[in-house]
Amino acid sequence: MPTAIAIHADLPLAWHPDQAPATGDGVLLLRVLSLLEASPPHLDDEDGPDSLRWQALEARIDLCLQLIGQLLARGAPLPPVASVALNGESARWRAAAPIAPGERGALGLYLSPRIPQALLLPAVITGCSPDGDRWLVDAHFELHDDELQDWLDKTIFRRHRREIFDRKHPSHDD
Repeated sequence: MPTAIAIHADLPLAWHPDQAPATGDGVLLLRVLSLLEASPPHLDDEDGPDSLRWQALEARIDLCLQLIGQLLARGAPLPPVASVALNGESARWRAAAPIAPGERGALGLYLSPRIPQALLLPAVITGCSPDGDRWLVDAHFELHDDELQDWLDKTIFRRHRREIFDRKHPSHDD
């Protein structure tokens, strides 16, 4: 069952009409993102040999991700950033053009600058209304994969906790 927790973020976002995401890609992306966002607890404890090895490994992975991201960005730039409200069942964002309610497709969200790959979520547009010079679009996810739903919920929960922490500690360093 999807979580009722929602996050608000500014993310590169694109609507892909009539596109079905590849099975398994979303789960893999969310699993990798979870690993990258988690810091092994022993890294903060001390600067012993094991800690230094972990830090060196993480630095190498960061460098590889950065280089891969630069190569991918040469082929196709990321879509424009949009302010999005996201929960386990739906998303709401401001779009430059209207999208017809009832249209099916995939919502592409770029959740991390470290991974320039879109999380493609199958969805149906449930509403679209004018909002100043933009359009407020509502989409309901049509996830038929329990594992993808579980990883999406975990990601939203983790990001929600981060939002709360950031509000309570506005001057912390990442």
